[in-house]
Amino acid sequence: MDKNIIMGRWLAIDWGEKYIGLAISDPLGVIPQGLGVFANKGKKEFLELIEKIIKDYSIKGFVIGLPISLKGEETQRSTEVKKIGIILEKIFSLPVYFVDERFSTIEAERILIQGDVKRGKRKIIRNQQSAIIILAKFLSQFSS
Repeated sequence: MDKNIIMGRWLAIDWGEKYIGLAISDPLGVIPQGLGVFANKGKKEFLELIEKIIKDYSIKGFVIGLPISLKGEETQRSTEVKKIGIILEKIFSLPVYFVDERFSTIEAERILIQGDVKRGKRKIIRNQQSAIIILAKFLSQFSS
């Protein structure tokens, strides 16, 4: 893939039933960092949050973690997440990329444990860490 496609800030989304984890890249599209965890209060509040983030950070596009089964098949949750992507693309006219998020939660948990994050806090910020992992996976496709 062309490295120029990546230039700019990308927003990664780890869509959970209770919490939505967000991560953003630096302006060069190289380094992912956490942007926070937000309670999933429905699509209306989510879209308002995304609109604010787009304005504040000049987002170039979205990277969304796609839940895939261990067998490599899409699930009902995959369909739900794809619908979110379609809505984002339609409303904000920005590209949406899906990244297989298998094992991102396990990896996030491992990183947080190594960072000595308490169990109660891990449960919440795990979504943000998963978004960072998803974004890093996406960005790594463009590094040499």
